[in-house]
Amino acid sequence: MKDLNVWEVVPITTNIKLIGTTWVFKMKCNDHNEILEYKAQLCAQGFSQTPGIDFSKTFAPTGRLNSLQTLISFSASKDLKFEQLDIKSAFLNAPLEEEVFLTVPHGLDLDKKKACL
Repeated sequence: MKDLNVWEVVPITTNIKLIGTTWVFKMKCNDHNEILEYKAQLCAQGFSQTPGIDFSKTFAPTGRLNSLQTLISFSASKDLKFEQLDIKSAFLNAPLEEEVFLTVPHGLDLDKKKACL
């Protein structure tokens, strides 16, 4: 994540609230139960945040189900090709209004008096 500039390491000051983190590890296997790849995801423990203090709003724009059904029906009626995609790294590029300070994730060799911004 450091290579992707997801965060910067900053000193902890008394006026910041740290949010904990936890790792989630997964293995992707094929039909023969052979491991294809390992995945690691770092999750912020957002349940420790206070609305109005740590963040102002939570919203993820999504389409309505009937809009999607209409689009699929229209595509099928015109014999058009319909494709789906998922942008998994979109959150990395979304601007934040608030600064979020995370505790140093377990396994990273960083000074414990530092935080990830």
